[in-house]
Amino acid sequence: MKEQRNMLLDQADLLVKNVENENRSLEAEERTEFNRITDEVRSLDTEIKNEESRQLDGKKLDNTEETNTMENEKEIRGLDQFLRKQDGEEKRDLQVTADGAAVIPENVANTIVEKMEETSPVFAKARKFPSVNGTLKIAKENAQSAAGFVGEGANVVDLSINLGDVTLTQKRVGAAISLSNQLINDSAINIVDYATNLLARRTAKAVEKSILVGAGTAADEFAGVFTDAEIEAVNVEVAGTVNLDDLNTLYNGLHPEYLDNASFIMSRPFYNTVSKLKDTTGHYFVQNGVVNGRLTKTLFGAEVIVSDAIVSATEPVIFGSIEDAYGVMVKRGFAMQHVVADTTQALRGSQLLVLDGYMDGAIYNPQAIVKLAVGTLV
Repeated sequence: MKEQRNMLLDQADLLVKNVENENRSLEAEERTEFNRITDEVRSLDTEIKNEESRQLDGKKLDNTEETNTMENEKEIRGLDQFLRKQDGEEKRDLQVTADGAAVIPENVANTIVEKMEETSPVFAKARKFPSVNGTLKIAKENAQSAAGFVGEGANVVDLSINLGDVTLTQKRVGAAISLSNQLINDSAINIVDYATNLLARRTAKAVEKSILVGAGTAADEFAGVFTDAEIEAVNVEVAGTVNLDDLNTLYNGLHPEYLDNASFIMSRPFYNTVSKLKDTTGHYFVQNGVVNGRLTKTLFGAEVIVSDAIVSATEPVIFGSIEDAYGVMVKRGFAMQHVVADTTQALRGSQLLVLDGYMDGAIYNPQAIVKLAVGTLV
């Protein structure tokens, strides 16, 4: 663009020099050409300025990302040195409490939450609500009158919406692991990565179980999907095992509005049965598919999620959109504590890592999920 601008300026200079040499003013055609050249130069000046600004912003962004990456790596090295009781610059920069415990870096805790969502698709799909002071009340639609056609002079049906609410408070959820000093001292083990992966898996399973089958406030758990009285049950009676028609009935029981984000969530024994169902040509009904860029199993085109938290043989599967049905309020994000100063850890030669957070969850839209209730033919 700069080269093109310089060429245009050369053309304008040549035009002006010719006029000056002939000691005359610009003619109409020359004036039109001169104006065209100057307009193009102004346009190029604007484009050049914008491009230089974009390049400068890109360099700033690259520098910021590089700085963040270096800082994250430094914090992880500091935590690794702290666990191994090694000295180093990173360890000295690590924040330490008054009793000698390390403050786990924020990026490590965030990594655990990311790994939780990778481990538990159910937790990843649940809608996250921001924290508020006190309790959080979410509007919940209980009933809605139907609209309709009315005659001339008649009153339109009052479309009154009857709203209730779901109250979310805070419940502590977390996991802990004891790392032996022998394991920590083994330089071949990436101790930070090992600890974050293990804590993430354990916590994700606990949260997923509470989302699906939690007993609510009475048990200091989330209010689970299967235990919600307003979730519509599609009742089927079978002589042996559930067949494809029963699953099709469950699929058709969900309002079409929620089909785009809907998934089957099954117990493992039930999935083992469903995955063996074939058509008359021997093709399995459960297929490999891609959902949100991730390879997964599908049934009727919907994602199939298997959860070990579901153990009931009479209610082995739900179908619906967790995102549109279930809400999780994160009262306080996950934090990690490192405990080494207590007698128990000292006597057995270990160190304790504790991950905990405060959150709550409940169904706020029961219309977005249906469940299968299996009965036995008499």
